[in-house]
Amino acid sequence: MNNKFHFSVDDVFESLIEISDNNIPIKKHWFFKILYNLWKKYKIKTALYLFYQKKINDKIRTLREVKNIKDQLKENWIYFNFHGLDSQNPPFAQSLKNQKKTFEKIRSEIIRFAGKKNFSSFVRLHYYSESFELGKYFRQKKIKGLFTTDKKIVSYKLPQKNKDDLFIKSFSFFKNLKFIRTDFRIEKLSQKQKFKKIKSIFLEKINNKKNIVIYTHEYELKKKINIKCLQKSIKILVEDLKLKNIKP
Repeated sequence: MNNKFHFSVDDVFESLIEISDNNIPIKKHWFFKILYNLWKKYKIKTALYLFYQKKINDKIRTLREVKNIKDQLKENWIYFNFHGLDSQNPPFAQSLKNQKKTFEKIRSEIIRFAGKKNFSSFVRLHYYSESFELGKYFRQKKIKGLFTTDKKIVSYKLPQKNKDDLFIKSFSFFKNLKFIRTDFRIEKLSQKQKFKKIKSIFLEKINNKKNIVIYTHEYELKKKINIKCLQKSIKILVEDLKLKNIKP
């Protein structure tokens, strides 16, 4: 089998501010340490999808405040891309012009603090925005595809034919843009009834499709049960099912 899997984290912001404010080496920070340990043990490359801003202690903080971490990323274990302006303003709620402005602001800050080589090729937009009108822009930025929701609806805006493709094949092309269905979120797999069945859940999925897409959220990894579930999931994917990790 040549099956593969992709792993990413949404809503990333606070951890970048914390390492900057407190001058914490990235591999010593609680959030990044989890991801670095996955890299050291299983060679997992993780994509992080970033907000541009967030209100912290009654003050709006932005990615402009993130310190330069290029020298701490030389092992190529994490990759970055845009997610949305903030938790209250998903891309679909913005005009196309403002979406592009937001994405460009995030991109320019990523280049500044992480360098040009650390961009992911796949993106999940906040609240699963399906900004297919910006297909040309995404292609210019070397984005190979957008992830759609893990919920049964599979897509919110795409035509029915594409929804059917996503449901059956887990991917579909619309307006020259590839859409890929997300399969699992760690915080759902960590629920008691599913936690015991993770291997069989994954097996059932790879019998129907070649690649598995799993993800979580930055704040969800503050919960021990979700960290445990993530570690168990990756161990099963790599050691038991022999799936290869896709470069984000």
